[in-house]
Amino acid sequence: MLLAQLKQQKSAGFRRLRFAPDMEQAYQRDRDQMVRERCRPVTASALALLLLYAALDIVMLPPELAWKTVSVRAFITCPVIALVLYLSYRPVSASTFNLFYAAAYIAGGLSVVAIIGLARLVDFPMPYEGTLLILMFGYFVMGLPFRTVSLASLLIILAYLTMELATGLALVEVMINGFFIGTANIIGMVGSWLSEYRQRAHFLDRQMLELSRSEAEQESTRKSHLITVASHDLRQPLNVISLILENLGTKGLPASQSALVTRLKTSVAHFNSLLISVLDISRIHEGMVTPECRALDVSRTLAQLVDTCIDDAADRRIRLSLKPLPEPLGIMADPQLLHRILQNLVVNALEHSGADSIEVSAEKCGNQVGFEVSDNGKGIDDATLAYVFEPFFRADHEPQPHPGLGLGLAIVRQLTELMGGTCGVASEPGRGSRFQVRFPTAEAPALRRPITLPLVTHARENLRLLVVEDHDEARHWICETLTGWGYRADGFRTAEQALAGCREAAPDLLISDVHLPAMTGQMLFDRLAEEAVILGGVLMTADTSLPQGHDRQRQLWIMHKPLSPMRLRAAIVQLSRRQPLIPARVDAGGSGGSDQAK
Repeated sequence: MLLAQLKQQKSAGFRRLRFAPDMEQAYQRDRDQMVRERCRPVTASALALLLLYAALDIVMLPPELAWKTVSVRAFITCPVIALVLYLSYRPVSASTFNLFYAAAYIAGGLSVVAIIGLARLVDFPMPYEGTLLILMFGYFVMGLPFRTVSLASLLIILAYLTMELATGLALVEVMINGFFIGTANIIGMVGSWLSEYRQRAHFLDRQMLELSRSEAEQESTRKSHLITVASHDLRQPLNVISLILENLGTKGLPASQSALVTRLKTSVAHFNSLLISVLDISRIHEGMVTPECRALDVSRTLAQLVDTCIDDAADRRIRLSLKPLPEPLGIMADPQLLHRILQNLVVNALEHSGADSIEVSAEKCGNQVGFEVSDNGKGIDDATLAYVFEPFFRADHEPQPHPGLGLGLAIVRQLTELMGGTCGVASEPGRGSRFQVRFPTAEAPALRRPITLPLVTHARENLRLLVVEDHDEARHWICETLTGWGYRADGFRTAEQALAGCREAAPDLLISDVHLPAMTGQMLFDRLAEEAVILGGVLMTADTSLPQGHDRQRQLWIMHKPLSPMRLRAAIVQLSRRQPLIPARVDAGGSGGSDQAK
C-alpha cells in the first residue's frame, strides 16, 4: 500500500465498513490476528462465568430444573467455548477460527434460550434478561465483525421469540419482550458499528504511521549515503588541488603568481573547513555519530590537541600554550569526539577572538572534569553570548575574507550533549573569552609505557618514500610534491606492486591510501612493519569515520584528505628521526599508547 492510497481512503471514508480490495485484505489479516489474541481472555472469562452460573443454578433452582440447566452449560456451552480457546493456540486458518468463534457465540446464545425454555416448561419464572446479557457480550466483548455479530444476534433473538411462542407465552408478552430485546439489539449494533469504524480508522492511522516511518528511514538512509559519498568524492579532487598548489609553490614563481597560489591555498583550506563542518553537522543530525566513551588520560588528550593546533597558531602568530595539570586526571568520553570538540574551541579562538595568546587548561570540578580554552582577545558582548552555540550564528560584525558558516560551536554543543556533558562560555568585552566543556570524571587509565626508540639528532637525508595510491592523478601529484621537498618518491597503484618494488629498493617511509583495490593500506603497513623495513608510515583516507592522528606505538599517522601539505611534511620529518620499527603488537583495548584524534 502507498501512503497516497491510505490518505485517499481516509478522505473518502468507510461508512459501509469496507476498504478498497487490497486494503480490505490487509485490514482483515490484521483484524483476524487481533480477534485471535482477544478471544483468549474472552473465552477464559466466559468459562469462569459459566461455572459460576452452574453453581448458582444448583443453589437457586429447583433440583429437577437445575440438573438440566447445568447439563446444558456443562455439555454444550462449555465444550464449545473450550474448543475455541484451544484453537486460538493452534495453527488453524483465520477463516476456520473465525467460524468457530462465531459459532461459540451462537451456541452460547442458544444455550441461554434453551435454559429459559426449560424454565418455562416447569413454570419457573426465569427472566429473559439472560438473552440481553449474551447479546451485549457478543457486541461489546467478543470483538466480532459488525456484520457477523449482527446476523448471529438476529438468529439468537428469533430463536428466543420462537421458544416463547412454543412454550405458550401470550403473544402480547412475546411482543413486549421482543420490543425490549430488539431495542437492546439496535443499541448493540450501533456500538458494534462505531467500534469497527474506530478500529478501521486506527488501522489506517497505523499504516500511515508505519509507511511514514519507513519512508523517513529510507530518506535518512539516502541522506547518510549521500553524506558518505559526498565526503569521499568531494575530498578526493580537493586533495589533488591542494597537492597541485603545493607543488606550484615550490617552482620559484614570480611574486604576483606566488601570491595568487598562496591565496588559492587559503581558499582551498577554507573550503575544506566549510565542507567538514557541513558534513559533520549533517552526520550528527542523521544520527550517524554514536559515542564510544571510555576512560581517557586528560594530559595526553591536551598534549595531542596542542600538537594538532600548534602549527595553525604559529602561522597566525598567536601563542598557544597548555597549562600544566595540578594532578593526573581521567575522563569518560569518546576520544575522537572529545578531540573534535576541543579542536573546534581552539580554532574558534584562533579565527574569531582577535587574541595574541590562547591557553588550554583542565581541572577537576566535583565529579566532572572541566576543559577551558581562554584567550585575551576582544571578548563577546552579553547580547551575543546567548546565541554563540546556535547553528549558523556568526558573531563577527566586521567583514572577513573567509567567513565561516557558524557551525563550529554548534558542533561543540551537540557533540558535548551527545556524550552527556555540558558546555558554556564566559566573556567580557575587551578582556577575552573563556569557553568551557565538562564531562564525567573517571580514573585515569594506566597507560603502558610506549616502546622507546633511539632518536636521531636530525632528519635523515635522501629518504626514499613509498607512495601507494590507486587514484592516478593524486599519486602523481603526491610524488611531485615529495620530490619538490627533496625526497625520492616511488609511486605504485596497488599494494602488491609496492611490495614487488620494495625488493628492488627498500623504502624508508610508507605513504599510502587506506582503501586500495586488494590489499589495504593498513595491511601493507603491517606487512612492512613486521619485516622491519620502514621507519613508519602515513595512511591517507577520505573516510572521516576513521580517526586521524598519530599512533606513537606504531609510528603511524592517519590523515584525512585533502592532505595538509604542511602537516604531511611535519609528519615525514618526525617519522624520519626514528630508527626502523621494532615489530610490536598493540592490545585490543588500545592501551599501547596510541594518540588518535578525529
